[in-house]
Amino acid sequence: MTTPLAPSEEGDNGDWIVVRGARTHNLRNIDVKIPRGKFVVFSGVSGSGKSSLAFDTLYAEGQRRYVESLSSYARQFLGQMKKPDCDSIEGLSPAISIDQKQGSHNPRSTVATVTEIMDYLRLLWARIGVPHCPECGNEVARRTVQEIVDDVLWKFESHGIGVWSPVVRNRKGTHADLFQAMVEQGYLAGQVNGREADFENPPALEKNLRHDIDVRIDRIKINRTNRQRLTEAIETALRLGGGAVAIENIEGPQEPSCDIKIGDTVAYSEEFACPDHGAFLPEMSPRVFSFNNPLGACPSCQGLGVQREFSPELVIDRTNAVDEGCIRPFRRSMMSGWYKSQMMQVCNHYSIPVNVPFQDLDEDQKDILLNGTGSTTIGFHFQSDKGSSYRMNRPWEGVFARLRRTLTDTSSDRTRSRLAAYMTDEPCSDCRGKKLNPAVSKVTVGSITLPDFSASTVLEALAIVQSWKSDSMDPIWSTLDRSRPEGGTVSKTNKLDDRSIFIGTDVIKEIESRLRFLALVGLDYLTMDRRANTLSGGESQRIRLATQIGTRLTGVMYVLDEPSIGLHPRDNERLLKTLRELTDLGNTLIVVEHDELTLTQADWLVDLGPRAGKEGGEVIASGSLEDLLSAKDSETGAYLSGKKSIPVPNERRPPDERWLTLKSVRQNNLQDIDAAFPLGCMIGVTGVSGSGKSSLVTETLAPALLRTIHRADATPGRHDSIQGIEQIDKAIVIDQSPIGRTPRSNAATYTGVFGLIRALYAETTLSKERGYKQGHFSFNVRGGRCEACKGAGSTMLEMNFLPDVWVTCDVCKGKRYTRETLEVEWKGRTIHDILEMSVDEACVIFENQRKISRILNTLKDVGLGYIRLGQPATTLSGGEAQRVKLATELHRPPKKHTFYILDEPTTGLSLFDVHQLIDVLLRIRSNGHTVVIVEHHLDVVKSCDWVIDLGPEGGVRGGMIIAQGTPEDVVSVGESHTGRHLRELL
Repeated sequence: MTTPLAPSEEGDNGDWIVVRGARTHNLRNIDVKIPRGKFVVFSGVSGSGKSSLAFDTLYAEGQRRYVESLSSYARQFLGQMKKPDCDSIEGLSPAISIDQKQGSHNPRSTVATVTEIMDYLRLLWARIGVPHCPECGNEVARRTVQEIVDDVLWKFESHGIGVWSPVVRNRKGTHADLFQAMVEQGYLAGQVNGREADFENPPALEKNLRHDIDVRIDRIKINRTNRQRLTEAIETALRLGGGAVAIENIEGPQEPSCDIKIGDTVAYSEEFACPDHGAFLPEMSPRVFSFNNPLGACPSCQGLGVQREFSPELVIDRTNAVDEGCIRPFRRSMMSGWYKSQMMQVCNHYSIPVNVPFQDLDEDQKDILLNGTGSTTIGFHFQSDKGSSYRMNRPWEGVFARLRRTLTDTSSDRTRSRLAAYMTDEPCSDCRGKKLNPAVSKVTVGSITLPDFSASTVLEALAIVQSWKSDSMDPIWSTLDRSRPEGGTVSKTNKLDDRSIFIGTDVIKEIESRLRFLALVGLDYLTMDRRANTLSGGESQRIRLATQIGTRLTGVMYVLDEPSIGLHPRDNERLLKTLRELTDLGNTLIVVEHDELTLTQADWLVDLGPRAGKEGGEVIASGSLEDLLSAKDSETGAYLSGKKSIPVPNERRPPDERWLTLKSVRQNNLQDIDAAFPLGCMIGVTGVSGSGKSSLVTETLAPALLRTIHRADATPGRHDSIQGIEQIDKAIVIDQSPIGRTPRSNAATYTGVFGLIRALYAETTLSKERGYKQGHFSFNVRGGRCEACKGAGSTMLEMNFLPDVWVTCDVCKGKRYTRETLEVEWKGRTIHDILEMSVDEACVIFENQRKISRILNTLKDVGLGYIRLGQPATTLSGGEAQRVKLATELHRPPKKHTFYILDEPTTGLSLFDVHQLIDVLLRIRSNGHTVVIVEHHLDVVKSCDWVIDLGPEGGVRGGMIIAQGTPEDVVSVGESHTGRHLRELL
């Protein structure tokens, strides 16, 4: 084991961060030195103390010192971290943490807003944007009176013109008061709905219809001497017409001075409004281009781009007939009989079969049932159980109209909640998901609207910006190893004029810079309008990383948590170059990482271990890569040096005749693919970031299985059918969502082992004498728990200008239970002692308790032997939570054929832990079950029986199956990025 040098033994202490006596969590009073301004990687097995040192010690102290330098007033608005348990830390810089936690949960946050690109886009559109009418598409310009007069004098010289004021446009009413007011002001003639009218004897207008009214202000023969008269006429027309005026060409000279035909009009406006259609843009300012501002947002969806609508997939049970209750919400309603009777009578009226599955009905028949009969009435006859009956004639409103009306009219929260379960977010019917109102969404820069720019990927947006500058030879494309996008939105844009370039050059530079950094950290496939709450933890982290690189700060300590998560090996090299930019600026970069490439390229390595939990927390090696490789107790060094390795399986299980096939999958960017999964195999779904892996597995395959097999309320992605599902008895989807959102949840309660342990304590002699039941040993309910802290073991003290402090409960001394409860022991240990044990320790204690032992050993098998049974769920990483779920499913008696789906299960795992996980997954497969894994880790991919590789790129250039077969088959496909990197391991 390597002992770090004392500060006095090496160099100038100003070049080092020196930690003495760190005891946070499982750290064993360690001393460690970290070079400043370098790329430093913390490695070690899961649970060895890497995050405890990086985040809970170094970052916590750096952030705490910075916050304490602020005024007490400012501190009350900032979250403060607990002071880490260590003797001293010297040489610490201000710290910024970029972890894997999901970013904003606000549905209004997008990639563009989080990266601040949207702020610059709004400024650019406000400064150089060109408004257009959403109705006719004509360019809309704001002009002063003098500009209008000059244009009329130039266009209509020697012509006779009429000056018209559009006083009413597309407005309901009789407008009698308007006609009278015009006559009183001396305007006696005009046009009503395009026809000449005498305002002294106006036509009678229908008040419920929309009308157009134009007032003739003057007739003028245009020449330079009439300028004053023309100016007065135009000013009057603009005043009466709300800023709009129209000039009609009445007569012209023998040699016309313009191309405008006799009888045609030219419209002008003082505002950004179309004189013909009235489409109005209030102003050209950045706030108008924000979907979070009422001035610019779509009024129907308030700028969300989506509306809650009843989903046909959730509402309709397509396999059932009308007489079997094919409308799910009607089946669960108290008025189910009433609804069924109505639908049966509609079917009888239109000769729609009631005993045929809904999916087999004609489209016209489905439309009648779902959307109603319009104004066509149907004779309904209703009869109650008591014998009373009545008849009525009325239209059938349709299933969806009925559901919407019930949701609107009901005062019952229960009914509203029940119906909400059948609703999903659908694109807004008015703005089509663009989020902005029609006038704002038609403003263009380089012929591109803001919604179109936002809908483009990072790569496309970068190409568009370069088209504005006519700069297509930028070396960024060779750096990214990408070809420049040419089609789609990119092909619609054009070079900006010199004036626009002059005004927007600084803003365009900022936009381009941020897009470059997003592309460099492997996010070139994301669209600008992608919701932040749909991003994975790795994507959120890399977005924040790109933002930080763009700030160009120096002298900062950055702490990152596995930035390579979710990133294909193809993109790792580019990510590392981008990370180097942070250290080149003079920052210290501390990265918690397991990726081999990252470990080999670090300037300095700190390896913690040797094992996890209580057996970890020591510095095994600190120094160069050579120091790590020579450390005899380092698992990381053993795998990097080749002393240990994850072997290629001696044989793979070949597919038999059993297959599960998804037909014509079109979800997101998937291009109408057929995906076939061989049952009884371990299948890896691979591909570069954004290629469609999650769209295929998480959004389509998993919901389709859960809905069909378990009748879950899940909506699969767009596809035609799923074949072979009858061969599967159970589907289990294991993701990285938390197993609990409160400190009261833990691995013991989630897996169910704590219930078995409590039952064991309830069977002791003392418990029986006192009448203690199993519930008495729960810390979540009254009985045996300490009521002073409600079973939490600690209480919170609120500190106004300091972080809130959790102090150990004075009554139970942190043990959660009453003194009487803790008198009950099993094998000399209280229930509190059990919760404080690691899984490894508990395996020994309960080895003779078959049910308990099976659960504990499963947790140990998936690499979680180091966690405490009572460790709060909120302290578990995403990878740990996923493995707790996996262990929970594995200990249950298996069905005949179970289909497991895992999403990047190697998150947070060292090579040692990955080796263990692969053994567990292969054991599941050996028992005859199917395992599907979405994964980038090449050691897992090489261990699979079958691989489905998607690509070739991300976003619109992905979504196809590039290769499928054994890992050896994938290697032979030249177009496969996965195959190219996998070749080195086979």
